[in-house]
Amino acid sequence: MMSSKDKVISLNDYRRRRNGLDKPLFSKPTNIVIEDPNNPEKYGEYAVVCNLVHEDRQFLAMEREDQEEDRYTMVEGIVENGSLVRVEPIAEDEYDEIESKFSRIFAQF
Repeated sequence: MMSSKDKVISLNDYRRRRNGLDKPLFSKPTNIVIEDPNNPEKYGEYAVVCNLVHEDRQFLAMEREDQEEDRYTMVEGIVENGSLVRVEPIAEDEYDEIESKFSRIFAQF
């Protein structure tokens, strides 16, 4: 694909950038509200404490904000057109790998 300045660009790189998969969505702690899948009328408030990109997918480490007890969770962020549209549980077979990546990041603090 040719850009407007006659530079050759990779179509895959263009799609990754357009879809927001070339870098983490959140560069600083961010609060988000997520609907409870078991109770659609109930929402939970979370602080995104870390966001990483792995194999062109967004992963979020979050802390529950609206409850007394500490509840941390890791999820995959589903991105469309550069915006977070929903979160999904991390697949069981890749959970350990993603947890390890987050652990290395947190160990640096």
